[in-house]
Amino acid sequence: MSVDGADEPVTQELIDYCASLPGVLVGASVLLRDRHGGLVVVEPNYKPGLDIPGGMAEPGESPHEAAAREVREEIGLDLTVGRLLAVCTTTAETLGRVVLDFVFDGPTLTDEQVAALAPTDAELDAVFVLTPDQALPRFAPRTRRRISIALEAYASDACLYAVNGREYRPPKHRVWHENEAVPAGTPVGRAAGWLFDPDGRVLLVGDPDGGYALPGGGAEPEDVDALATLAREVAEEANAVLGKTAHVGYLSDPDGGDVRSRTAARIVSLGPLEPDPATGWSWSRALVTPRRAARLLGAGYQARLPQALAAQRIAHEHLGVPILDDDSRVEVPPEGVTFE
Repeated sequence: MSVDGADEPVTQELIDYCASLPGVLVGASVLLRDRHGGLVVVEPNYKPGLDIPGGMAEPGESPHEAAAREVREEIGLDLTVGRLLAVCTTTAETLGRVVLDFVFDGPTLTDEQVAALAPTDAELDAVFVLTPDQALPRFAPRTRRRISIALEAYASDACLYAVNGREYRPPKHRVWHENEAVPAGTPVGRAAGWLFDPDGRVLLVGDPDGGYALPGGGAEPEDVDALATLAREVAEEANAVLGKTAHVGYLSDPDGGDVRSRTAARIVSLGPLEPDPATGWSWSRALVTPRRAARLLGAGYQARLPQALAAQRIAHEHLGVPILDDDSRVEVPPEGVTFE
């Protein structure tokens, strides 16, 4: 017995062995948009919150076949799914079984297709189109994390792997180089900022599930240097305008490759909250002390604390920012604020 395209025959013994192994559950869904960038979402009547068209694979069905079938059954569209955007793993500790959710890109729907959208499955109460910013708060947390990952993958032309809602990245012990210039000729892959208000708090941006990050992101071809990357990213994520800046240091990869720069800056203003062009949804914004920021930035407090304290010291010495040692936190209002 053989499988089409296989270099070697598949024996019955191997088939029996594979059939005896513990299985996983496989889900598949499709990210469909209208021509304005809106998401096609469905409202199931068997679970809380919204979702995108999709469901569980049937026995013998591949993920892309399951995704196309679910779209056809749920909203009556017969289409070819696009590239794989994300594989999102939910571990057995959460659901009792490992679940692999495959999220595929889909074609942009025509105005006629959007106008004709209607549920064709008794398990759905409605189907409609929402902007990502409107849709994300209405997804249940696990669904929201899956779709956020898929939106990020779509925006970055990548395929991402996530575990329990967070992009999986192999652990790396990057080396912190405080107050050292990036070596000449070494590319800066990502740039992030310790951005200070006049009272000495720093800006963090938050995702819909309560995770926090320093404003910043990956370099684009049009960025002339790391400061240009930082200015563009903080404008997109936080609608922030920066004033005077000072280099804090960089993180190097022990395996080589690019580095991650860190810059201290004074914030001139934070404009009205707007959707990030990369994902279509809006980050929340909070101003906290540097020590508190190191705690909120997730695992690795002891590794992040030296960076936070270095940013505080350099901002004080070079930017005139006061050192704030309390544990205060200020939420940035949606309409923004001007400091200078």
